[in-house]
Amino acid sequence: MTARAQRRMLNEVKKNPRVSARDLKKSLAHANISVDESTIRKTLNKNGVHGRTPRRKLLLSRKNIAARLKFAKEHLDVLAKYSVDR
Repeated sequence: MTARAQRRMLNEVKKNPRVSARDLKKSLAHANISVDESTIRKTLNKNGVHGRTPRRKLLLSRKNIAARLKFAKEHLDVLAKYSVDR
């Protein structure tokens, strides 16, 4: 894989971190660059881009927001007690 192809691939990954090796292979094929998916993965790993997907953060419902706020207000004095004891 040429340095130019590597830069092109890394730029695509920076634009869309969730792109798959298969999609990268297709986009490189449009530029007349034929590369195997395993080569793409190896190249990305060498450049510090690993195939881990970030966890999605769950959205809080109004009920959960209220429950968390209630819990925090109830435990305000508990935190102060622990900080004084130390």
